[in-house]
Amino acid sequence: MNANLLAEKLLASAKALDWPASVEESFASRAFRGRPDAAEVSLPDGVVGLRLGAYPVLVAPVVLASSEQMQASLKILHNQMVIARSYMRAEEVINAHIMLCVVETEPSVDWRGIIDHAERDESVSRKVIWMPDAEDIETSYRNFIARTFLAQPWRSHSAILDAPLDHNEGLAERILVRQGLSKAAAARWVELAEAYSNDPDGLIPQLVEARRAAE
Repeated sequence: MNANLLAEKLLASAKALDWPASVEESFASRAFRGRPDAAEVSLPDGVVGLRLGAYPVLVAPVVLASSEQMQASLKILHNQMVIARSYMRAEEVINAHIMLCVVETEPSVDWRGIIDHAERDESVSRKVIWMPDAEDIETSYRNFIARTFLAQPWRSHSAILDAPLDHNEGLAERILVRQGLSKAAAARWVELAEAYSNDPDGLIPQLVEARRAAE
């Protein structure tokens, strides 16, 4: 078991959603973009860089032996992510992920606790860890994917998550109409919300009256 298996399956999952998916060798570079020399920090081996739709990803192997070893592994992965960011587009940095494939475990350790602690550490980027089940790889992979952005097919690869609000003009009204408001009431609610001045006690009666007037 190695990180290449996880990388291949991630690429296939992204393509199944009709997302563009590619290997990005620059993400695993030993040097920052524009610099000829390797960074003077510890860097991991076996890392694969991917771009899955709008998501840049570092895929790496990890050994579950102790909490201390996991922290050491995360430190060098954080170093790699800092380098990888120099090759990413500005708007996609916020979507960066580290996805780890467990390649070896120490039976006596509390690996569930180690995984939970590692995944909650989002100091450099989000992290998700796959514990492959050698007897049922596909089920364990599906369970892993269910916890990632690849379980959200409604998020198009072309979506820009930090787009200006005016790119979503009319979105709030459409949602309100789907929830049962008339178009006139929805438009008035949006108008009132845009004029909102930190006075909920005054806003609520206006919303109620706007809905009554539009019925």
